[in-house]
Amino acid sequence: MSGRPQLTVFGTGYLGTAHAACLASLGFEVLGVDVDAARASVLQAGTLPFYEPGLEPLLRAGVHSGRLAFTTS
Repeated sequence: MSGRPQLTVFGTGYLGTAHAACLASLGFEVLGVDVDAARASVLQAGTLPFYEPGLEPLLRAGVHSGRLAFTTS
């Protein structure tokens, strides 16, 4: 365990992904869970499957730092 506060976000659409990335940027350890395996895979690679200004750098930084991860289970 990292000692950071841990959260789980269910659903990685526009709101869930933004929520997860922003919380990771604040220092939380965040796990994003979605039933769509393709979406979870794309997000785990640090790529947004939709357009939201300024979100992709937060997503990449969170994934790169290990504070943000995505899964289907």
